[in-house]
Amino acid sequence: MNSLRKTLNHIIPALLVVACGMAIVLSGCKEETGCTNRKADNYNPDAVRDDGSCINARDKFLGVYRILHINWPDSFPNHEDLTPRYMVIAEDNLREVKDDIKFLNFGQDSITVRALVDKNFIRIPQQNLKSGNLELTYWGEGHIDDDGHLTILYQSTLVGGTPVICQDCVIFADQL
Repeated sequence: MNSLRKTLNHIIPALLVVACGMAIVLSGCKEETGCTNRKADNYNPDAVRDDGSCINARDKFLGVYRILHINWPDSFPNHEDLTPRYMVIAEDNLREVKDDIKFLNFGQDSITVRALVDKNFIRIPQQNLKSGNLELTYWGEGHIDDDGHLTILYQSTLVGGTPVICQDCVIFADQL
């Protein structure tokens, strides 16, 4: 009986310590929720469970923009056309569903150009497009800031590389 009491005197405090420790650990283990999509703008690497809050990088580009198109050096500063122009950026699902956009009414030729999105940046991969009777090659890159101001630097040439149609062309665009 004495040995049983001695054993219980050691086991009961040990069980209490273990129970208290487990209670502290379990109460401190709150599961982190957030965006678990690595390609989303608000990806949370600590999130264990997705809460549906992911913001697709492409979504911030979508919309209607008022644009100022500059073809260095031809249109700046004395030959700038101040006629309001607009460009639409829409979803484009040709490649990666969540990464593609297309510009409608792009540049001086008002054509449709496709681009890839990576966070706040776009890349216009080289692509051959028809503008009237001409076949042109387009490529470039751009950036959007947190206020929706988009800047795109691009070039276009006749297919085959010469002559250059638009070298160091810039589009400044504000989202409406």
